[in-house]
Order: sequence, then C-alpha cells, then structure tokens
Amino acid sequence: MSAVAHAPSALFDLVAHDLSRGTSDLPQLARSAAEALRVARAAELDIDAAVKLAENDPPLAARVLAVANSALYARGARHVSPRRAVAHIGGSAVREVLYQSAYASMIVDVPRFADQIARDFVHGVATAALARALARVASADPDDAFLGGLLHDLGRARCWKLVAKRLPSAGGDDHVHEIVDALHASAGHALVQTWQLPAEIAEVCLRHHEPGTRGLPAVVAAADVLAHAAEGRPETRTPEDALAAIGIDPGLSAEWLARGKVEVERAQLMTRG
Repeated sequence: MSAVAHAPSALFDLVAHDLSRGTSDLPQLARSAAEALRVARAAELDIDAAVKLAENDPPLAARVLAVANSALYARGARHVSPRRAVAHIGGSAVREVLYQSAYASMIVDVPRFADQIARDFVHGVATAALARALARVASADPDDAFLGGLLHDLGRARCWKLVAKRLPSAGGDDHVHEIVDALHASAGHALVQTWQLPAEIAEVCLRHHEPGTRGLPAVVAAADVLAHAAEGRPETRTPEDALAAIGIDPGLSAEWLARGKVEVERAQLMTRG
C-alpha cells in the first residue's frame, strides 16, 4: 500500500533508527540467488543452466516442480524431475520461477509476520507481470519492469523483521502496517544497493510511491496500484491516475484492472506450495 507521510510512535522511531544504522548487518546475497538472477536476465535463456541450478538447489527444484504440477501447467501430467518440469513449463515460465526463487531467498524468516510476508510475495509476483505488460505499452524495458515489479516491496520483509525484534512478545501490533508502509521504500533501496543489483531496480524500490515519478519507477508504481486494486486493497491513487502518469489512456483502466485480477490469481497459483 502507499506509504504514509509519517507514523509517529516509539516503535516507528526505533525501527527508523535501526534502518539508519546502515547495512553492515545485512546478509550477503546468496550465491544461488545471484546465479538465478544471472541466468534469468540473460538475453537467451540457457535451459541447461536453469536445469543445473534446479538440480543443485532443493528450494528452486521444489518451486519448479510446484509450478509444473500446478493447475496452470499440469494438464493431467505429473512431473518428478526438474529437467522434465523445466521442459514442460517453457522458457518464459522458467525465467519467472528463477526470479521468484531469487526473491524468495532474499526474504528474511519472520514467523510472527509470516502471513503478511507471504502476501507481500504474491503481490510482488502479480506486480511484476503487470509491470512487464505495462512496459510494453509505455515504451519501457519489459525485463527491467518485471524485475522491478518483483522486488519493489523487498524492503517490507526487512521492516517486518525489525518490527518483530522491537515488539514485545505479545501485543503491541498497533500501527505496524503503517510503519512498514512508511519505511519499506528506503529499506528496500538499501538492500538492493548493498547486493549490487541494477541501479534502476534500486530507484524503483525507493521511488515507486513518490508523486510525479517518471520512467521505470512510474511503470512499476502503476502496476503496484493495479495489483492492489485487484487484490481489493485500493491505494490513495486510482488506477486511472496511475495509468495516465505513464501515458496510457485512463479509459482503459477497467481492462487493466481485469488483467490485474488474472495476474493476482496466477501469482497465487505459481507461489502456492
């Protein structure tokens, strides 16, 4: 959801202080995540490299098999090997799974907010697909838009972890969503910079809620608004305003919202299990 202007509270101040200390305490980007991003971002997908990654990375293998055996792709077949699963779902879906796997490995484990983090993950997958589609109309790079859409809320998981650390063991959850909304953009920007991911993705993380933003952050912002609306969580900005900001006829908002609902359902299926 859109960031709030401020969330004044002792908890907000503590989490903001934690974020201001820098990124020296952050984990390194996992080698498996870096390799998945490298393979996914190549101009021509190397299927053998994707299979090798899956065969040596159990979480990635599980994700590939889950997608291949999902209602989206199974069509009565049952796949038990990563190689057959990769061949079955095709190159486009393999790229998406590689991106998802990389993203999943970046997310911290916070049992207290596990449901919210899972929801954020599904939202990122849906936003990525919408951003790619919007980019094709708005003269932006579809691949960069996809990755930006996927990672735009990456900082939320970091914020959930800091909130959980600062909260008492029971109670005290008032306003935590507002705090995460307010701080996640800068938190994600710092993560992406620390991990030396593309600079344009860092800009997306930082600026996807800023009024008047342009370029790739604006495309991802529009996708973010559409995905939230499709999820029944409308933002302060309307889909019409978000589309107009990237030069797309706001009169097409109903069509884009319908597509958003499809992408949310697809994201739920692709990330299940």
